[in-house]
Amino acid sequence: MQEIWGVPAYEEYPHRVPAEVYNLWRRVWRRFQKPMEFHLEGIPPMAMKLEERLWVCVDVGLNDAPVIAWSDFEDEERSLHDPVPCIVTQFHFGASKIRQQILEVMSDELTRRMER
Repeated sequence: MQEIWGVPAYEEYPHRVPAEVYNLWRRVWRRFQKPMEFHLEGIPPMAMKLEERLWVCVDVGLNDAPVIAWSDFEDEERSLHDPVPCIVTQFHFGASKIRQQILEVMSDELTRRMER
């Protein structure tokens, strides 16, 4: 199991990021300053920290303790319409309940950045 910033993982499992979210992130990543960090609107006090090969949702109210992370993206030789296999690491037992919502809010923020 993965450890991020010295925090042991609660659970780790394979997952697939929707192609739309991953493709949007790649476009934003190539265009803007890196790494990126932003608060997740509507999911206080959460924030996203995006690096090239790691996305981490943190709890700002708990000194940026990781809640859930996406890593090990298998984006080689894939169709642009295929979901991207990855590994999800949960650091909190309830993280799976907000996993999809986090990706949706992240996508909304990345769309706003592209439209600026």
